[in-house]
Amino acid sequence: MEAIKDIAVLALLVFMFKKRIQIGHVFFTCAFLFGILHHMSPVELGSAIITALVSGSSLTLFTALYLITLLEKTMRHSGSQSRLVSGLMNLSGDPRIPMAALPAIIGLLPSPGGARFSAPLVAEASKGIQLTGEQNAAINYYYRHLWEFFLPLYPASLLAVEILEVPLGRFILVMLPFTVITVFAGLFLYRDLPSSQTAADTQQDNQAWKQVVEGLSPIAAIMILVLVFDLHILLSLVSVITFMFFYYRIGIKQIGLMLVSALEVRLLYMVFGAIYLREVLVQSGSIEQLLGYFQDMGLSPLLIAIIFPAIIGLLTGVTIAGVSIALPVIVTLATPDNILSLGSLAIASNIAGQMLSPMHLCLLMSVEHFSADFTGTYARLILPEALLIIFAIIYSTMLPF
Repeated sequence: MEAIKDIAVLALLVFMFKKRIQIGHVFFTCAFLFGILHHMSPVELGSAIITALVSGSSLTLFTALYLITLLEKTMRHSGSQSRLVSGLMNLSGDPRIPMAALPAIIGLLPSPGGARFSAPLVAEASKGIQLTGEQNAAINYYYRHLWEFFLPLYPASLLAVEILEVPLGRFILVMLPFTVITVFAGLFLYRDLPSSQTAADTQQDNQAWKQVVEGLSPIAAIMILVLVFDLHILLSLVSVITFMFFYYRIGIKQIGLMLVSALEVRLLYMVFGAIYLREVLVQSGSIEQLLGYFQDMGLSPLLIAIIFPAIIGLLTGVTIAGVSIALPVIVTLATPDNILSLGSLAIASNIAGQMLSPMHLCLLMSVEHFSADFTGTYARLILPEALLIIFAIIYSTMLPF
C-alpha cells in the first residue's frame, strides 16, 4: 500500500510537470498530498516547512544558488563566458564537444545549482547548430553529473567509503569505470544532432588557449580555494566574484544591478518546494516502510540493491539520500565477499534513479533555463540511464569482492 501511495504521488508530479504548472506549486501540492496520505498532521506538515526553510543545508543551497547566478552574470558581463565557449569551439572545431565539456568541467566542483551555471554556456556553445530546448537541456543536465560515482569532492562518495568501510583508493578504482561508461552512453544524446564540423585554424590555437584559460580561471580559482585551501564553497564564490568586480573594473551601478537581478525568486521558490517535498518524504517514515515491503516480497539482495536505491534516488533526486538511506541496508544484506560488488551496484542504481527523478534540481533548472518541455527532455535520458544499469549489473557480477 505504501509503495502504491508513493507511485501515485510521483505520477501526479510528472503529470503536473507535463501540464507546465509552475514547478514550485507542483512540489508544494505533492508534498501536502503525500503528507496527508501518510497521516501527517497539519502541525507536522508545518514543522517540515520550517525545517526545509531554515536548516543549515537549505540556507547554504539558497545562498549558493544566488552566488552562482551572480557569478554567471559577472562572467557574462565581463565577456569571459563568451571567450571560454569561443576558445573551446576554436580548439575542437565542433560545438558539440564544448556542449558536453563545459557541464563536465563545472561538475568537477560539486556546488549546488551547477547545472544552472553551465546552462548558459551550453546555450552559447550550441548557437552554431539548430537544437531544441529539450536537446540542450538533456545534454547540459547529463554531462553535469559524470563524477558522482567516485569523486571524493562529493559528500556522497566520502559517505559511501565510510559505510562500505573500504579504502578510498580502492573505492575510486572500483567506481571509475561507471564514469567511463556514462560518457559513452551519453553519445546517444547526440544521435539526432546535426554535425557542424569545421577545420581547425592552427594559427588561432594560441589565442584559443588564452580564451579557454581566462574563461576557466574563475572556476579553477573556486576549485583551488575549496580543494587546496579548504575554503567553504560560499566563501570561495564570494572571493572570486569580488576579485572579478575589481579585475574587470565593473562599476558600482552595474554591480548593484547584477546583485538585484541575481535574486531569481522563481528559482529559489522551486528549490524550496523540492526541499520541502523531500523533507515530508523523510518525516513520514515512508522510506523505511518501502524497504520492509521489498523484504516481505522475498527479493534477493541483488534485486534489492537494484530496486531500493533506485527508488530512493527517484523519490528524492539526491545522491546522498540514496547513499545514506539505502547503502547501510545493502551492507547488512552483503557478505565480506560481495560487499563492494553489491555496494557499487547500489550506488549506480541510486545515481540512475536520481538522474531520472522529476525532483532533481539540476534537471528542473536545465528545463527551466532552456524553456524546454519536461517530458521531451526526460525521454532523452532514459536510454543512457538504462545502459548504465545494464552495465552495473554485469560489472557487479564480475567483481571478485
